Amino acid sequence: MGTALPAFIELGADHRAAARINAMLGAVRATRHLAITHNAPATLCAGQGPACLGTNRWHEGAIVFLDQDRDLQVDEGELVGLRLPPLAEGERIRWRAFRSRSHLLIHGSGLTDWQNGNFQYCPADGDARFARQIILNAQGRARQAMDADGDGIREDAAGQPLEC
Repeated sequence: MGTALPAFIELGADHRAAARINAMLGAVRATRHLAITHNAPATLCAGQGPACLGTNRWHEGAIVFLDQDRDLQVDEGELVGLRLPPLAEGERIRWRAFRSRSHLLIHGSGLTDWQNGNFQYCPADGDARFARQIILNAQGRARQAMDADGDGIREDAAGQPLEC
């Protein structure tokens, strides 16, 4: 039992990290899909609506919606495509991007608003082994960071280990 319990706890942390980053990856893809399908700007931002929250409040949940007037608010007639629930206590997601905006905007063409960057998940205990990252290019294509060197910690687009 003494050897199985730590492995079981670690497995749970790994599954939780994968679930959190996969949900955010799904939100990025849903934003792009919504924008292309409706040929209109779509926004992904922190919060549950109607207004977007400020910088790095992604732990409070996220919302994907058509934002035709680009005012970062769900207005009458603007379609909500997806809502993500808040994270567990202490878990964090950070969005860092060119142009330092607190949200992601994707145009009807599928391109970002010159917002290449990344979303990074960190578990409540800050263990970098369970940090995950989505890397987004200006064309709106997203991919997950991988552990290229096999040390158990994933690397960012520049090849640096993720830190929490």
